[in-house]
Amino acid sequence: MAELVSYMGRIKLSKRMLAYLGVFLLGAVLSSIVWATCQFFLYRNLSMRISYDYIIYGDSKKVVVKNGLTGFIDFAGENLSDAIYFALERKGLSIFIKLGRYNVSSSILLRNVSNLKMVSDGAELQFNGGSIILQGEDYEESMNNLIEGLTFINGSIIVENSFMTTIRECVFKDSDLGIVFLNTNTWTECTLIENCYFENVKKCIVFKTPINNGTESYANTEIKRCNFKLTRENSVAIHVEAKANFNEGLLQNIRIWLGHSNETNQIGILIEGSMLNTLLHNVVVESFAKDPNEIYGIKIGQYGESPILGQGVVFLGNFTKNIDNSFNKWLYGVGSCFKFENISVPVGLNNTYGDPCEITPPKYLYFSISNIHIKILVEGKFPENEVITVRLKLKFIDESYSKDLTKIFNSNATIWLDQKDLFTILPTVNIISSIVLDAKTNKTSSDVKVYIWMCGQYN
Repeated sequence: MAELVSYMGRIKLSKRMLAYLGVFLLGAVLSSIVWATCQFFLYRNLSMRISYDYIIYGDSKKVVVKNGLTGFIDFAGENLSDAIYFALERKGLSIFIKLGRYNVSSSILLRNVSNLKMVSDGAELQFNGGSIILQGEDYEESMNNLIEGLTFINGSIIVENSFMTTIRECVFKDSDLGIVFLNTNTWTECTLIENCYFENVKKCIVFKTPINNGTESYANTEIKRCNFKLTRENSVAIHVEAKANFNEGLLQNIRIWLGHSNETNQIGILIEGSMLNTLLHNVVVESFAKDPNEIYGIKIGQYGESPILGQGVVFLGNFTKNIDNSFNKWLYGVGSCFKFENISVPVGLNNTYGDPCEITPPKYLYFSISNIHIKILVEGKFPENEVITVRLKLKFIDESYSKDLTKIFNSNATIWLDQKDLFTILPTVNIISSIVLDAKTNKTSSDVKVYIWMCGQYN
């Protein structure tokens, strides 16, 4: 009988344990479902293509770092910079900062970091003049970093010695600086700035004069679909400082507004360094000033080199000058005109052509042969039976040459080449990089001089 009672007790205990186990498992399942549902509703707007190592958000007075893999809170601190440093120390290179307002007490230095993705859905960072600094010991130590979706209030981004940085969909407001490029060792190249907005920023994008061991190159930087609203005196949307080279780049679909609440000392693009072969395409500078005072769309300094003015470059409203070119620098552009005058062509002796004279357009432009007009002037003392031969040919971008076009002179003369002459040396398909001329006499000595005049348009 005692054995039966003991057996029945064990059965009841087993049933009770099974019941407890069932309740525990059910709770675990329900908790997982609730947690997954919360994650879905909290982060349903995030790109599903990116898995984030850490998710940062504000919780009461703390800044919380949640592990993107486990879902657990790994850190809670007083400010955003501590949270970011925590994530980076644990090799978190994919960080999402959730929508909210964060006070940033000091600059955030991201030194020698590559492949970082710092993304947000509009988090507002309240700096006190500080910056997020992407800094490489050299460009190989700071590569392929992305900052996206942040709003900077009285703050900036500094990109120093870095390669292929992307800054996308960021807003900059109420600060002295927006995005700053600085070379202190090697260079900063191939940066993309896209879909950004600048308002009440004194200098929105700055290419700084290099210091220490930094080179001058900020080449292949692209600034696309960005808008600038200048409201303060002495404001500049894009500033290329002296000895800074923003070359081989692109400004595309840009709009700059000037003269809103201030009509003094505002410049759309200030070029004190170089923008050679940087193309401006669909760039609009609009002034709302009624009585503009030192309001310029583009201003070129004494040592500045201008960009290529492509299609859709427009100046709207009232300016002191659309383009202030006080130092008479070359202005490059598709369809721009040129003129070369009184170019001497050496005359070779004994039927041997002299040194060639190569006429080349400004850097990064090419001749449009259909719009070229060439005049040949031959003058001097012709002895009996002297014959001067002037030869012209086209040099192409692949360093090949056209057929020769020759003109014969036995007396002083001036001729203009016509379209029939030029047609004989045109290529089927190619790009003309320069025009080469040389001359010769059949005599052992000559007093005859050959000169060339040329005008037309560039491609």
